[in-house]
Amino acid sequence: MIQTNTQCYWEQIAQGIGQMVELPWKVYEHSSPTTTMIASAVRRAIAEFGGSIGAVFIDYLQQIPLESGGNMAFEVGKITRQIRDIAKSHKIPVFLGCQINRGNQTTADKRPNRHLLRNSGEIFEVCDQLIMLYRDAVYTKDPSDRTIELIVEKNRLYGKLGTATMLCDLSTSKFLNLAR
Repeated sequence: MIQTNTQCYWEQIAQGIGQMVELPWKVYEHSSPTTTMIASAVRRAIAEFGGSIGAVFIDYLQQIPLESGGNMAFEVGKITRQIRDIAKSHKIPVFLGCQINRGNQTTADKRPNRHLLRNSGEIFEVCDQLIMLYRDAVYTKDPSDRTIELIVEKNRLYGKLGTATMLCDLSTSKFLNLAR
């Protein structure tokens, strides 16, 4: 089977995800952390792990409290910029989970897109990459369907857009190469 550059690219992503499973993890639990608390946790983790960490995962944007009762889209954009500043100042990737509106429920294929980001404000403009997840099994109710689609909506760093289909093990939160 001849592989295209795109297939090779997605296999590299799958390998990277597989390697992440083997790395040490540190979890900070807080139901609604402020961006100041997140920055502090990042600094503590960097100190604990000897001067560097591989990445930060924040679950999820809508749990970060807003600073004022003003325009929600503006506030979400402000928080997103603050998170990006943390990433830049420490030179680490930050993965920020975000809820989407239920607008995809009205579309035929149910796949998410950037226009459905909840209170998106400037999320799309600020982020370097936007990857959305889609599991058909959620809608078909097929428990044997273990596939998940990673839909790359924006990729400022590498420019490649598209969809990768992988297997997922939800019991362990692992992503696996799709058997060909």
